Amino acid sequence: MINFRQITRLSLITLLLSGCAATPPTSDNNTLAAAAEKILYKNVYYNEIFAKCAALGGEIEVDAINVQQDWLNANAKLVAAADNFYSQQQADNSFEYAGLTLAPTAIRMALQASQEAQTELSLNKRSIANQQKTCSFMLAKMSDAGLSLTSDPQVANAQAGLMNEQLLDINALNSPRLAGNIKSIPAGKSYFSINKTHQNNCPDAYTLVIANDWPKEAYANFCGSKAMEVLLCDWGKCEAKKL
Repeated sequence: MINFRQITRLSLITLLLSGCAATPPTSDNNTLAAAAEKILYKNVYYNEIFAKCAALGGEIEVDAINVQQDWLNANAKLVAAADNFYSQQQADNSFEYAGLTLAPTAIRMALQASQEAQTELSLNKRSIANQQKTCSFMLAKMSDAGLSLTSDPQVANAQAGLMNEQLLDINALNSPRLAGNIKSIPAGKSYFSINKTHQNNCPDAYTLVIANDWPKEAYANFCGSKAMEVLLCDWGKCEAKKL
């Protein structure tokens, strides 16, 4: 005969097991942040390929536009959700410049993704015929691999958490909003002194060029992957803002 103490013990075990079975997996902010960054990186990377290949004209342009549209249909909402989450996470590391809210980490990420795509294509090193072949190969490769970003397990696992973000903007994003669509530009007159001073303070120093429109300049100093400060310059006089 089962006594009261045994019944109580069995009830507790049953309750614990049922509770474990009913609890859905959760994603913490670090997991969501890593997935959001990967989504935004790939978004910039693919958009760079679409743009470079479409610029070749002819059938390749048509193919690039068609594949891009399919890619947007599959991923636009997720990219927008990732951008919203990423923007919230980077809010404390952002600053205002020329009417835009920017984050050095977002700018650097977008530039790296764009550069990776350009390096893989290497269109400036190829003949016209090989440029078209390269783009045709890359576009076909994308279609064969499946266009949805959720084919990546890391993205798939974070999808529900990211899509819970509110105020989704489903308009196509070429780059993270905090990157301000800033392209790679040459360094300005203040760059050398800023970078040299920063190298004395950090063993893994990197100075990002944000704006170079003399007399206005803007830079961000990184130590490794961490953004440390933004420097806004006017006629060579630079004011630092810690991040």
